[in-house]
Amino acid sequence: MSVAAFSLAGRVALVTGAGGGLGHGICSSLAAAGASVACVDIDPERASQVAELTGQLGVGSLAIEADVADQPSVEAAVGRTVEEFGGLDVLVNNAAIYPRRPWTEITPQEWDQVLAVNLRGYFFFARACYEPMRQRDHGRIVNVSSVTLFLGFSMLLDYVSSKGAVVGFTRALARELGPDGINVNAIAPGAFPTDAERIHPDPEQYNQWVLDQQCVKRRGHPADIGNAVVFLSGDASSFITGQTVLVDGGWAMH
Repeated sequence: MSVAAFSLAGRVALVTGAGGGLGHGICSSLAAAGASVACVDIDPERASQVAELTGQLGVGSLAIEADVADQPSVEAAVGRTVEEFGGLDVLVNNAAIYPRRPWTEITPQEWDQVLAVNLRGYFFFARACYEPMRQRDHGRIVNVSSVTLFLGFSMLLDYVSSKGAVVGFTRALARELGPDGINVNAIAPGAFPTDAERIHPDPEQYNQWVLDQQCVKRRGHPADIGNAVVFLSGDASSFITGQTVLVDGGWAMH
C-alpha cells in the first residue's frame, strides 16, 4: 500500500456547512491532506473564519457565502470555486439543520425547510459539481448522513427522514456517476460534541448517555469525521462507491 493513495495534493475540495464544528474539522483534514478547500456556509463570517484557519495549513482556501437550498446561490459557489482553483475534485455535502420538536408540531413549511437544506441542497450541489468533475474524469462526492437513520430518534422526525433520504440519494447517484469516474459515498456520524448538542436540555446527562451507547468510551472529535472524508476523497477508496460509512464509536453497528 502506498501512502500517496491518501494524499489529496493538487486536488480541490468544496465543503458545505463549513462553519459548523464538523464542517471545520472536515476542512482542516482535507487541507492537512494537501487539498485546496472552498469553505461554503450561509454565515459569511463563519465561512471566513474557517477559510482563514484552513489556509494556515499551507493550502489554497476560499470563503464563500451560499444558501444550499437556493440553486442560483449553489451554482455561483461552484463557479467561483472553479474560477479560483481551476477545477473541482471533491464535494462534501455537509450542511444541515436539525430543529428539535414533537412530530405533531412540525408544520408543512418547517418540514419542507428541513428537506430543502438537508436533501435538496445535496442535489443542487451534486448537479453543479458534476460537469467540472466529469471534465477531469475524476470526482468524489461525500454526503453526510447521520447515525439517527439507523437508530430512529424522537423529536427529530424531519431531520431523521432527511438523513435516510441522503443514503438513498447516495446509492442512486453512485449508479448514475460511476461511468464518469465519480464515486459517491456517505458518512453517518454518531453524536459529536458540536453546536447541535446545545438543543438538549441536559448536556451532561446526554454526554453520559452517548458514552453508554458507544463501544469506544470517548466522545468523537470532528477530526474523526474529517479523516473518513479524506479516505473517501482519495485514491485509496477508488473501488468504493454507493456505501455508507458509520463513524460513531460502535453505536449502531449497521
